[in-house]
Amino acid sequence: RLNGPFIRTNENHNSGALDYLVALAPIMVWSIFVFGERVLMLTFISVLFASSLDYLTQRFIFNRRSGVRFDVSAIVYSVLAVFMMPVSVPLWIPILSAVLVVFSKNARVFRAKRLFNPFVFQAAVLNVLFPKIMTAFTKPFAYFSAFDFSIDPILLEHYRVISPLQYMADGSVYEDGIFAQLYGFASGNIGEIAIFAMILSLIWLCIRKEADWKNTVAYLVPVFLLALCFPSDDAESTYYAFAFLFSGAFVFLSVFATSESCTTPMTKSGKLIFSLLCGIITFALRKLHGGIEWGYYAVLLMNIVAPFIEIATKPKLSKAKKEK
Repeated sequence: RLNGPFIRTNENHNSGALDYLVALAPIMVWSIFVFGERVLMLTFISVLFASSLDYLTQRFIFNRRSGVRFDVSAIVYSVLAVFMMPVSVPLWIPILSAVLVVFSKNARVFRAKRLFNPFVFQAAVLNVLFPKIMTAFTKPFAYFSAFDFSIDPILLEHYRVISPLQYMADGSVYEDGIFAQLYGFASGNIGEIAIFAMILSLIWLCIRKEADWKNTVAYLVPVFLLALCFPSDDAESTYYAFAFLFSGAFVFLSVFATSESCTTPMTKSGKLIFSLLCGIITFALRKLHGGIEWGYYAVLLMNIVAPFIEIATKPKLSKAKKEK
């Protein structure tokens, strides 16, 4: 693959994306176990439409008649998009999600930079347009039919529960405890409930050098410390900090959004600054107005700022080297 002038590697066009698909396997397996076969249906629809639309976009809108290759990254983004939905969404939601993913994937400011992270962008837009649908969380192991276009409202209401993030809206902590969130027995979006599965994903991505654990730490540790310093009035500080950290998409975004090369700074120090600011902004917004996942909007805001962080942290040649 041609990475730059006179630089070639043995990696093919989709090698990095394939590593991400492997990393997503633990989350997918656990999600199917907890939420049932409907996870597979939502994923199938999202992948089918996203990959097809992306190919058609490359072929006809960008008019690339030759050299158009099937881009596995469209599949990765579409799977990540499904993980940011509750299992109760109707089957037209992943279709709209695929459209948003493909739009964001191909909307670039510079040649190599996307304006927004595609899977975060679609989650933010869908939560604004359909807040009731995107926050209709149900009990774990309440399996729904994979082929029902939409779940019966009476059945949905019977199994509906409050998510850990929604508990945070009034300063409370999740009643089933942080271990339920850690091991995936909590309510919430499909891919965000099992922290242990996300840790396995991060380990694989670090081994394959597709992610850096330092970025995840830079995102999570400041949030944990801030939660310790500013706990809820009716919660023990350490318990509150862990519950805050494990709620919503904090860990999910720290693994999959902080090392994404096309929407974060290319420099190592820039990525650390990006991650640090994402966590702090998300914490501040949650404390001011909880109940929704402000992490999406914090990441999108930092996507806009990322090129400027990259410029500020880009290594500069010394005067002696310039003269040479």
